[in-house]
Amino acid sequence: MPKVSRNQTVPKKQRKPAVIVDEVTGEEVRVSSVVFGFVMLVAIVVATAAWMGGSMSQMENRFASFMDNTARTVGISVNDVSVIGLEQDPALARDIRAAAMIEPGENMFRADPHVIRRRVEGTHKVLNVRVHRLWPDQVVIIADAAEPVALWHDGQDWTVVDGLGRVMPDAHPEDHRELVRLAGRGAAKAAPALVEALKAEPDVAPRVAIATRINDRRWDMRLVSGATVRMPEDHGLVTALDSLSTLQVRTALMQRPLDTIDLRNPGRVYLAPLTTPDFDAREEAARS
Repeated sequence: MPKVSRNQTVPKKQRKPAVIVDEVTGEEVRVSSVVFGFVMLVAIVVATAAWMGGSMSQMENRFASFMDNTARTVGISVNDVSVIGLEQDPALARDIRAAAMIEPGENMFRADPHVIRRRVEGTHKVLNVRVHRLWPDQVVIIADAAEPVALWHDGQDWTVVDGLGRVMPDAHPEDHRELVRLAGRGAAKAAPALVEALKAEPDVAPRVAIATRINDRRWDMRLVSGATVRMPEDHGLVTALDSLSTLQVRTALMQRPLDTIDLRNPGRVYLAPLTTPDFDAREEAARS
């Protein structure tokens, strides 16, 4: 073992700088170099923003403007925004085009179909919205106008309700006598869900004379027979209608001389018989 004199110092072990090994090339990259490069990049961006006007937002705006100008130059900017499906209602078509917030000349890459669809659906004026980008320069919005689904008595007059639960002021009730009849506060807004549920039950729907909204939570349905079906709250509506349909098919329950059919308790059916002998008169009155 070699001797070391008192005047000779033993060199300390120098600490190796931290490195990252590139998995592809196998080369070592010093961590300090990566950090330094990142800091320099941030500094350059901030300095550039300051030189261009003093704020990052201005830099973003100028970059977006540059991209829009480039898109126009290469022919991939929006040239036309078409609305299909609303040809019978030009005013509604104009409202939908305005809601899309896409103007001719904008960058096609910024015309995101998902964003446009959400904007159009946010108007609550149309149904079944679809948006497509047809490259290189067209945006197509396809939508369906809401159709009449029910007649609602607002306490004074009959009005027509559409598939979005809105009153249609220009529609005439006498032109839609075949629609489900509703009454009660909140019935118009809740109409679409009830109508959809009844569509799935063809053995029940034709026997409903009128449905009355109760406390804006559930329905009481008066049948053509004169009986009243007390439905559960809205979350149990579909299940209750399915049970009522099964009972109708098996026992013709909705044609029996009953005063009430209570379905408010899940899994149970409570029947109250008709106490008066004029069942036939009540059925005839309900039909009129």
